[in-house]
Amino acid sequence: MTSKISCLKADRRMTMEGNNRRGDVADWQAIESLASGLEQLNATDEFRSTAGMFGDNGWLRALLNDVSDYVYVKDRRSRFVMANKQVALDMGLKDSSDLIGKSDLELHPSHIGSVFYSDEQAIMETGTVRVDFEERVLLPDGTEKWFSSSKYPIPNAAGEVVGIVGISRDITGRQKAEQLLAGQNQILKDIVTGVPLSDVLETLVYLIEGQLDGVMGSVMLLDETGEHISPGAGPNLPEAYLDACSGIPIGPRAGSCGTAAFRKEDVFVEDIFDNDLWADFIEIMQEFDLRSCWSVPFFSNEGEVLGTFAFYTTNVRSPSEREIKIAHEAAHLASIAVGRDLAEQRIRYLAHHDPLTGLPNRQEFKAKLEEKVETSRKTGEPVAVVFVDMDNFKFVNDSYGHTVGDEVLTLVSQRIVASHNGTHETIRFGGDEFVLIVDGPSAHKPELKDFLSDLRNKIIETIHLNALTLHVTCSIGAAVYPFDGDDAEDLLKNADDAMFEAKNIGRDSFFIYDSTTAPEKVNRLKLIEDLRHGISCNELFLEYQPQIDLMSGRIIGAEALVRWNHPQRGRLMPGDFIEIAEETGAIVPLGRWVLNEACRQNKAWQKADLPKITISVNVSAVQFKDTGLISDISGALDSSGLDSEYLEIEFTESLLIQNVEQAIQLMEDFRRIGIKLAIDDFGTGYSSLVALKNFPLTRLKIDQSFIQDLEYKESDRAIVRAIIALGRELGLNVVAEGVETAKQQAFLLSCRCETTQGYHFGRPMAADKFAKLLGMTRTPLDVA
Repeated sequence: MTSKISCLKADRRMTMEGNNRRGDVADWQAIESLASGLEQLNATDEFRSTAGMFGDNGWLRALLNDVSDYVYVKDRRSRFVMANKQVALDMGLKDSSDLIGKSDLELHPSHIGSVFYSDEQAIMETGTVRVDFEERVLLPDGTEKWFSSSKYPIPNAAGEVVGIVGISRDITGRQKAEQLLAGQNQILKDIVTGVPLSDVLETLVYLIEGQLDGVMGSVMLLDETGEHISPGAGPNLPEAYLDACSGIPIGPRAGSCGTAAFRKEDVFVEDIFDNDLWADFIEIMQEFDLRSCWSVPFFSNEGEVLGTFAFYTTNVRSPSEREIKIAHEAAHLASIAVGRDLAEQRIRYLAHHDPLTGLPNRQEFKAKLEEKVETSRKTGEPVAVVFVDMDNFKFVNDSYGHTVGDEVLTLVSQRIVASHNGTHETIRFGGDEFVLIVDGPSAHKPELKDFLSDLRNKIIETIHLNALTLHVTCSIGAAVYPFDGDDAEDLLKNADDAMFEAKNIGRDSFFIYDSTTAPEKVNRLKLIEDLRHGISCNELFLEYQPQIDLMSGRIIGAEALVRWNHPQRGRLMPGDFIEIAEETGAIVPLGRWVLNEACRQNKAWQKADLPKITISVNVSAVQFKDTGLISDISGALDSSGLDSEYLEIEFTESLLIQNVEQAIQLMEDFRRIGIKLAIDDFGTGYSSLVALKNFPLTRLKIDQSFIQDLEYKESDRAIVRAIIALGRELGLNVVAEGVETAKQQAFLLSCRCETTQGYHFGRPMAADKFAKLLGMTRTPLDVA
């Protein structure tokens, strides 16, 4: 028996030595003293006298009562034979003697006590020592604690296990810290992966409540006006209370949360029933018996209040330093979650709305038109499509600048909506073109004429912009289902034809589709034939707009832009023929020509010993769907001899998400060839973040609509900063398009934007002029 006790002591010494690094020496010395007492006990072979033995050894009991950990001895049936004072205090007992004879089954809820009992019975049955394992305890006052426990079987003189001796160290702080860190990481992961905001905030509240005792958490969010708060999460607060809080105005006496949001500072109320901030809500609080509320506001990156994180208690008290610290950590996480959600909402809004006018864009137009046509098919009531195109609007931009042009387009959009008081669907179709879906009485052709006349008259009213007075005109075309088309696609095409007819008859007019538009169809077909002829007869040519590295000032690339020298109509810009080329499939041979010419020209510059740059070529949706695109690109590289690293293909975001799986496969093929890939007009497509997540990109180009008003709009500056930072984090080169002023350049430079493109650095130019500029800029270009 002595040898067994010695072995037990040796095991404890090894454990003690292994724990020296954790500073446990003093406590393990206490166990040594206890073991010595047990050795004396076993010499009598009378385990039943254990309690008396400890009672006689006052020095040992005093030593154990000074230990902050649990130290205890239990008999074969897991009943306490001895325990130090700390065990009794946590159990809500006055003295450790009150524990004697009780088991954990009597002291704890069954689901916890049964775990202790089964674990200890297993130790005694097997005679196996368990060291440093974790146990969860729920104290009578509801406090949760975690312990690192070690338990040793106690043999008698015959070698039979007659009980256990244990020591348990409180590791609640460490455990909660680990839980907090893990919870924070999970919440950040949820934010990044797009888990709904309500779920993220609820998880956050549960996480924080698990760190503290006797508190209930909530997140209150400000509405779009910034003047009212409503619950974002509060899973353990009464639902009726949360309903009562919805839409409360913030102010100097609006409870803890409403006041914290108003003051933009922490507000801790110790006693709700005796505080002026809660005077207007005292009846609500009395109904739910909530006595304390401590609220911490959280903010956007721009310093605007987004909401508050708050703790409630049912007793009167102030928060501890730890509770305040955790509240601030929770508020920080809430700010990340809410800020990310608002950014996503903004992106989703921009995906479906024109950022300049606020009108819906063409993203969902076809689906809406098909829905209206289907309704018309069932009811027999007509539906009309109306195209509105501003006449010669390019002159406005060229004469007064894009800022004035944008103001005019915004005013025109407002006049269009005002002409029908928002009755009809109105979208900005692109550039200076708007489209309406008209139903109801106004869709009947006799009434439609009056509607179009009123619409035109409203649009062409004199425009006053500060000291500037302008007059603009428009060409309007319309087609009516079921008279002017069999389906939505026909209707859209015929309305477009009618708009061109309005232009052909002199502009500043409207035209409703009928059989007289047939000659215009022939004219459009002739334009298509002219385009095919122009490609083969070298009527098309490319111009090149320089792309500048902002840090070095060097030209590092050029975007190839197609032009058409029509034999009768003169110089045509892409807007005059690209859309028709896409509708008819002529864009495929046109795109093939652009690829070959751009690669040939870039190789020619290299052969002339000019600095090597990347040439960027746009690819349309029709080309993207063409199975021969890969071979067209490979053929252009092979025939020109241009290395693939000097060719970049640009796509729009909306194009990529039409068929994600096909897009990913095709873009992987591009990457294998070695060409660079860029998203054009970033921020205006369907889902910017989805595009960045799924596609193997090398560059993204910030749409010029975000650049134009950098000097005036903080919202645009915030978006541009965010896109540049996002691109940097993802390892993507960021290009800012449409840079026209030195102030825009300075802002982009301050944001560490890498590449710029725009009139400030150079307009699109002929190949020979670009070659001279490229030759002159072997040294950095002066872009100051």
